[in-house]
Amino acid sequence: MTDQIERIVEYVGKINQTISDQDLLEYTIEAVIDRALLYLGHDKLDERFERIIADVVNGVLLKYITNLEATEPDKAISSVSDNGQSISYSHEAVRYLAAADDDELFGGFARLLAPFRTIKVVGM
Repeated sequence: MTDQIERIVEYVGKINQTISDQDLLEYTIEAVIDRALLYLGHDKLDERFERIIADVVNGVLLKYITNLEATEPDKAISSVSDNGQSISYSHEAVRYLAAADDDELFGGFARLLAPFRTIKVVGM
């Protein structure tokens, strides 16, 4: 784990002390950082954005936790295959990160981040 991710884990811990799944937390942080870098057009995340990333990560995890608490455990099954005896479980946080557009993922922070976006022009 990098120093930057450790700092973001610490920030998320200050915001929300109920998150116990460290693997999910680290995955979510890494995914949000990747999305932020793509959104901003940067190669490296500036330290100024770490607390914003922590807020976004907390929002994603709160959506996941709320959805998990609102549904019964058997609804966490996303698909069942009869003959192959295969059961697939949904992981709402991972699926949300893959499907959410930038404005939805970053919420009100998209406006805050927008001035720092860089445009990369690809020439022929």
